[in-house]
Amino acid sequence: MGNLRLGNIHEIPGPVLVVTAHPDDIEIHCGGTIVQLVAQGKDVTCVLCTSGNRGTDNPAMTMDEIGATREKEQRAASEILGVKNPKFLRHDDGDLAFTMPQLREEIVRLIREVRPQSVITHDPYPGNGGQDSCSIYPDHTSVGMTTFESAYICAPGSLFYPEHLREGLLPFKPSKMYLIMSADPDFFIDITDIWQTKLAAIRKHNSQGRYKPENDHEMERINKENGGRVGVERAEAFRLLLPT
Repeated sequence: MGNLRLGNIHEIPGPVLVVTAHPDDIEIHCGGTIVQLVAQGKDVTCVLCTSGNRGTDNPAMTMDEIGATREKEQRAASEILGVKNPKFLRHDDGDLAFTMPQLREEIVRLIREVRPQSVITHDPYPGNGGQDSCSIYPDHTSVGMTTFESAYICAPGSLFYPEHLREGLLPFKPSKMYLIMSADPDFFIDITDIWQTKLAAIRKHNSQGRYKPENDHEMERINKENGGRVGVERAEAFRLLLPT
């Protein structure tokens, strides 16, 4: 299996900060891991950089309407995972590449507030999208790059956003980052025993068609493929990134 490794949920230190682009990114790519982290009593904070407020093909629906719907769906999904009070930064869906300076300050602030040992986010270099163009969607790569920069460069540096110091927010560097949607994952978490919980959370995203049987089959396929790479029935896949 090369450098691929089946990790243990106990290896992911808390507190944990999860930063993704849209509602449903969390449940699809790391929901099973989060269920287990919460069950261990670890503090898990989930942040959605957008409310998914363009996530519809219905021209009669406004951005405010779909955004409110997707936030409601995310709260319902988070309740199943055991995550309390997901945070929405409410940038416009599809435009994160144009808001990265503001987004960076917001994520640095969150890191200094939460002081997470582990950060879960998108891989800023996920591959070429050859098999899954969703992985190179600009919102995903923008969040990944901004969160990486925030965690390992800016949040530890006292000269980045010195106004934070005046507010009592001290510099901080997380110890590990776990990157989702990567073409080259090397760290896997067994989610076999909590698969139905993960699937129930995914199904809460009704506006995205996640309740449909064909979506269940696709989620099953992906997680079984991940599991097969490390000898378990179902798994979630990450690329582990350590600080310098």
